[in-house]
Amino acid sequence: MATILAVFAHPDDETFICGGTLAKYAYEGHRVVLICATKGEMGRRMGVPPTATREDIPLIREQELISACNALRIDSLRFLGIRDKLVEIQPLKTLTQMILEQMTDVQPDTVVTFHESLGGHPDHCAIGLATTKAFELYEKRGNTDVTLFYVSNGHVANNPHQYGLLPQQVTKIEVKDYLPYKLQAYRAHQTQSEMNDWVWMRDELSLKKFSNYEYFIKAHSPFHDQLIKKRKKEER
Repeated sequence: MATILAVFAHPDDETFICGGTLAKYAYEGHRVVLICATKGEMGRRMGVPPTATREDIPLIREQELISACNALRIDSLRFLGIRDKLVEIQPLKTLTQMILEQMTDVQPDTVVTFHESLGGHPDHCAIGLATTKAFELYEKRGNTDVTLFYVSNGHVANNPHQYGLLPQQVTKIEVKDYLPYKLQAYRAHQTQSEMNDWVWMRDELSLKKFSNYEYFIKAHSPFHDQLIKKRKKEER
């Protein structure tokens, strides 16, 4: 069985973005390890009506993430201990080393993270860039049978050329049978999902709001090589 390492910035990233895929492989017997950089303590959502305060939101979101991991059957949860909203200002070398150490310990077959420029949130892009660089170092140590994927939305995946991507880089995962677990995880992140009325409808209605597919962008050649060349050029 394979080991999948997911590297994200905040509690709920794993569920809202690719919870169906993580559940699919976990329930099929693969090992899924989640690295979360922060505990989301600076998030604006506190529940509807508010059930958290700025003082207790870190603990609450940590517990929500643990419950979500249980729903998705994630084998191991690890925190990097970085304060929310500060991932983007971490020294890249330091952040890369932290992730590389985790990668070396986990020994993954597949790594999943954000794209360094398509991730949207600054913390997403920062964790994606550091994970990409850690992955490159990990490969140089002789770990060549590992694949790096970036999470994607359907628009990017269905229009790859608009984003400098190639159609063959797009991986489409059918997650229909695992959406009940994704819904459980959504509901576990109560402070973040409570304002979305559809999450709390009857199960059969809530499940209709999910797509049956989740999308990923493969980072390897030729795209991965182009990224490296572009970055080296910018650093000169």
